[in-house]
Amino acid sequence: MLKQLIGSLSIKVLSSLAIFILIQIIVYVVINERTDKIEQASKNVLNINGLSVVVFEINKDILQIQRDISVYGVSGSDVIFDKIKSTHQSIQARLIEAQQRIQQPEIKNSLNAMQSLVLNYGKSIDSLKKRYDEKSKIIEQQLPNTYELALTTLASRDGETARLDKDLLLFQLKDHWHHLYRNSILFLTQRDYAKRSQVKQRLKLIKQLTNSGATNKMIGQNKVEQLNSLTTKFESLFAQAIQANRNYLTLSNIVIAGDSVEFSALAKKLQEDALLLLSDISQTSQESINAAQTVIQVSLFLSVTLFILFALFFHFHIIKAINRLTVSFRSFLNGDFSANIADINREDEIGFLAQAANKFRVLNERLVEAKKAAEETSRIKSEFLANMSHEIRTPMNGILGMVQLVSNTELDAKQKRMIEVISSSGNSLLVILNDILDLSKLDADKMLLENREFKLSALLYELEQIFKSQADHKNIEFKIVKEKVDSVDLVQGDETRLKQVLMNLLGNAFKFTELGTVTLSVDLKEKNNNEVVLLFSVIDSGIGISQHSIKTLFDAFTQADTSTTRRFGGTGLGLTISSKILNLMGSNLQVESELDKGSRFYFQLRLNIPIANTNVKQQAQLPDVTIKNKDVQVLIAEDNPVNQIVLESFLKAMGIKHITVADNGEIALELCTKQQFDLIMMDIQMPVMGGLLATKYIRELANYHDVPIIAVTANITEKDEPEYVTAGITNTINKPIEFNSLKVIIDQYKYSE
Repeated sequence: MLKQLIGSLSIKVLSSLAIFILIQIIVYVVINERTDKIEQASKNVLNINGLSVVVFEINKDILQIQRDISVYGVSGSDVIFDKIKSTHQSIQARLIEAQQRIQQPEIKNSLNAMQSLVLNYGKSIDSLKKRYDEKSKIIEQQLPNTYELALTTLASRDGETARLDKDLLLFQLKDHWHHLYRNSILFLTQRDYAKRSQVKQRLKLIKQLTNSGATNKMIGQNKVEQLNSLTTKFESLFAQAIQANRNYLTLSNIVIAGDSVEFSALAKKLQEDALLLLSDISQTSQESINAAQTVIQVSLFLSVTLFILFALFFHFHIIKAINRLTVSFRSFLNGDFSANIADINREDEIGFLAQAANKFRVLNERLVEAKKAAEETSRIKSEFLANMSHEIRTPMNGILGMVQLVSNTELDAKQKRMIEVISSSGNSLLVILNDILDLSKLDADKMLLENREFKLSALLYELEQIFKSQADHKNIEFKIVKEKVDSVDLVQGDETRLKQVLMNLLGNAFKFTELGTVTLSVDLKEKNNNEVVLLFSVIDSGIGISQHSIKTLFDAFTQADTSTTRRFGGTGLGLTISSKILNLMGSNLQVESELDKGSRFYFQLRLNIPIANTNVKQQAQLPDVTIKNKDVQVLIAEDNPVNQIVLESFLKAMGIKHITVADNGEIALELCTKQQFDLIMMDIQMPVMGGLLATKYIRELANYHDVPIIAVTANITEKDEPEYVTAGITNTINKPIEFNSLKVIIDQYKYSE
């Protein structure tokens, strides 16, 4: 122990420092009486220097506020405005603190002027938000609302018989309104001054059309008056928006910017005053320093001598050893773990570091091997998830596609309700599969919620139908209990995510219950004009959960007992997904359970009550679409027979009759060399020749440079899109295919006109 203590670098360094400190103490005692003025002068210098730094930083913050105001003018972000307010409050606080520390009158006067200017600056900032809100209200609410009312007015037919000349007139008016709204928004938001004259021109054209006698005859006096009123209102709002923009720019670019320039001038004057004051302090301090100079010179000689001795010792005994270790570590950082490590046998701290470096080398070599294994595992996992995504989406496309087709046939009420349950359940399953296949989205909390109207009774009915057969199969009583919820059937929120949570909880309840009951309870806890609070509970009489296991119940891939997985199956991911979804909804999943007595999973959810009943989500039905161009030639390249049927049925429902089907890309290419197609639906993953390669070859054919090729795929990511574009893909649609989505893509090529 004594040997290690004597050989320690710390003892050696501390001994040298102790001698040095002793000399300094002697010097301090001698010159202590002579340093009072120097100390006071130093405090003044520090205060003034500190003030200079504070003023410099405040000036930077003023400039930053100016930049943030520019950003706020573009984005209108409340976060940016809060940052501006926070920065302004910080400036005020720092100025007050500086005023309290500084005693010199000339400096205080400048600080008072700055404080007054900053107060005015704050008032301007408050006015800035009001002016921004004024212009935003017009641009983002009133103008769009007027535009939508005009389109609604033009769209209403009032039971009139369709006429070609009337339809052309309505189309012309809609087109003018589209351009009017687009040009006004471009002028107001992007300052595209060329658009202002175009706005006036469109207003003039609309007025000419609506004031025409022929227009009155075709669409009616009442509708003409409505359009004239909306045109006048839009013109007035556009003028108000221009003035609001001017008011905002005047405040931000003239008033606030002027205050910033004035503050910079005050800051410059304060710095000049501070320099003069520092000069006076320096002169006073010099007199005290000269008096102590002789004593310091003697102490300096002793200190330098000791320092040289200490530096020699430190260089030869410590620095060189550290340099050798540094060379070794630099080699390690460059990936070379074969470098020699010196000084391993030293018994001081450097020896310990050398030994630790040697162990680090061994451990790092193992970590490199483990990293390679982990990267390989991650690669295999990514490939597996990509393949699984394609394999699952392909049959789902067939299921959901066929459901859409069947729903458009003649069905009785019971069959229609069954189809609705199948469609809703299929879509819910698709959402759940997407979330499970994209765990990174859940881990990063990037899941987005919908906010749409739905019927609570319909949701409960679907759940009852989904789990009814499971309850009958296991001879379990399944009950849905509703407490005071009949008055709030129509609510607004994310129905799909709520259904996903309840399906997870009910699925677990049935999985872990052999005898007894499973109950889904919905209880109304609060209600007002705008929202309700519902308590959802899933209660079972199953195996229960121990109190110890509840602590880790919501961790991913975790179940209460490892034997549970062997007995009941499952990944243990359902409760994790449910808990995260409820957290996004502003709720928490809670559990009460006791072994062998059952469990109760429950949560409270706050949902909005919709104002109107017009947007309730209905079962998707195929619209009545007729393709006027009956001679369109369409080629479907798809290897899956079910998907072939779905695509062909969708196209026929649109009125397209000439449809050719190819089982792979090679056959599609051969068909293209023999005849001309107007549209190609191309699956990406096919045997023999894939969709991308087939697209590249087809694009090389003389008559296929501009033919639309729509990629139909179950697996597309952001990194895939550039590759699709390079191959010559025109559009992309994901499986499962929705009829409306396909129609929107096809309509843009004007085949229906």
